[in-house]
Amino acid sequence: MLLDLQQEFGLAYLLIAHDLAVVQYACDTIAVMYLGKITEMCSGEDFFKNPLHPYTHTLLESVPIPDPSIERKRIELEGEPPSPWSLPVGCRFHPRCSYAEEVCRETEPLLHEIIPGHMVACHIVAQKFWL
Repeated sequence: MLLDLQQEFGLAYLLIAHDLAVVQYACDTIAVMYLGKITEMCSGEDFFKNPLHPYTHTLLESVPIPDPSIERKRIELEGEPPSPWSLPVGCRFHPRCSYAEEVCRETEPLLHEIIPGHMVACHIVAQKFWL
């Protein structure tokens, strides 16, 4: 229904969801948030084919595959999410990120366009792409 309304009336809308199947079906652009901060934003197609942020990888790996014969590596997050009332210094995801380095614990990453149309807020990804 949302897609029909969008096409018929030329509407744009903001869909906030935790169901990635719905997001994949209904969204042209996807922004991932962690503790109120955008960590990655790109086209829906790029999101599922080329995720860059470690949290995005974790989200995608948590989606069940309906075929029990397919095995994949599960990314297990350590610890509990930080309290939204006491956010960590630096990257908000660093306490649970297996790639975190000292810069992640000290400096909040900015959202950078890593490749055309694909923005990521991650020091490690930025280093990989030489920003």
